Amino acid sequence: MHPEINLNPVDKDDHRSAYVLDTNVLLHDTSSIYRFDEHLVLIPMLVLEEIDSKKKDPQIGFNARDISQKLEALLLRAEHPNKGIPIPNGKDSLLFFTQGLSSKKFPPELSLSYKDNAILSQIMGLKEKFPDRNFILVTKDRNLRIKSGALNIPNEDYLHDKISEEYLASFFKPVQELHLEESEINLLFKSKTAESWDIPYRKKWHLAENEGVALYDPNGQFFGMGIRKGNQLAYFDYYSTKVLDMPPKVLDTDNYKFNLEQAVCMQQAMDDDIKIQIIIGKAGTGKTHIAMAAGLEKVFKERKYDSIKLIKPVITKSRLGEDIGFLPGSVKRKLLPKMRPFVDKLRQFTNDTESEEGYRKLLDSGVIEILNLADIRGSDLANSFVIFDEAQNANPFQMRTLGTRLGEDSKLIVLGDPTQIDSIYLDKYSNALINLYENAVKNATAFTAQICLVQVVRSITSEWFENTIQTR
Repeated sequence: MHPEINLNPVDKDDHRSAYVLDTNVLLHDTSSIYRFDEHLVLIPMLVLEEIDSKKKDPQIGFNARDISQKLEALLLRAEHPNKGIPIPNGKDSLLFFTQGLSSKKFPPELSLSYKDNAILSQIMGLKEKFPDRNFILVTKDRNLRIKSGALNIPNEDYLHDKISEEYLASFFKPVQELHLEESEINLLFKSKTAESWDIPYRKKWHLAENEGVALYDPNGQFFGMGIRKGNQLAYFDYYSTKVLDMPPKVLDTDNYKFNLEQAVCMQQAMDDDIKIQIIIGKAGTGKTHIAMAAGLEKVFKERKYDSIKLIKPVITKSRLGEDIGFLPGSVKRKLLPKMRPFVDKLRQFTNDTESEEGYRKLLDSGVIEILNLADIRGSDLANSFVIFDEAQNANPFQMRTLGTRLGEDSKLIVLGDPTQIDSIYLDKYSNALINLYENAVKNATAFTAQICLVQVVRSITSEWFENTIQTR
């Protein structure tokens, strides 16, 4: 029989709270146990059971194994686990594993066979046994927070890597307009070669590195575009901007004359000095179209890279998850149905509308390779044009794992729509896409760029659904 834990305050000045972590918190951030300062961290044995069941999950299996390793390392160093396991965060925090202690006051209509209810009952039992300690449930499950509140159990969302609704909304803005004086325009075009058309960058313009702007003359006439390159504002022609001979697309001609965001996106995608490009946009704005076109041109026309790597998180249908390993066939065959947007674009670019011979030859040759995000740790991304789609369904740890596999001769384009989250362990404020975008803005470099596409260009019907059917 295991000795009981003691959560009574050490002395009258011990006002530390006890944070009870749900499974989704640990799987979302495997370092979450270190982030509660001097307070106590409690992990129910039920949570450990659920983590163990996720070790083979194609989306979060690595996180499940990683948090298990971290917890085992801490446990092996503990002399008396029932008195608290020291957490090395520099704040004297302690970790406890909890079991039993179900409350006799727990509502009978809530079945204890359901893990969430069992955890709530355990927290009520802890409050009853240790009334001088403040217990707080931390979970990313909104419904569990509601039930917790109804049972008078303090609760919080895990906010370590969250951003605000207002900050998220600020991403979805059109390209800025920059009105130049006549002297600046004359300076811009003083050279005979278009490649050297640029003017000194001014701080008053407040542009990020590699940010694109629409250029207007003193009379308000649009005459071209600019993109910040260090201390210079480089010019590029809107009408000459193409990828695979395809210009920016405007579908809604009643409201838009140009698609300036797509023009900037194409410019960034074709710029070899930009090693990481982040494209945010809702469905139908052309994210995959531009990324695939740029990859094909760079690999097959310019031969800048050896191959195109297509990566996408595998989101399972059930809460417990389904590993693609249970499906018949090769990894490529298993992933092909989940990569349908890529395949459709590939067929379109290869004019392979009737037979599938053309694009299948490219896939079979290995020049275009489809990869499972869960297997990325063993992949070679050297000299590759890497496209990571639906990054909003990955967590920041997975993004970091992917990024650390890139070589000096690789380019990464990250695509996603933060309003379409399919993973039950993520939300639109704390996924890999938004986390990367935010960090790229805060830590801007010459080799990173970001753009948000705002115009729906897939079809009139697609635009109607996007603008008419509200999901919240």
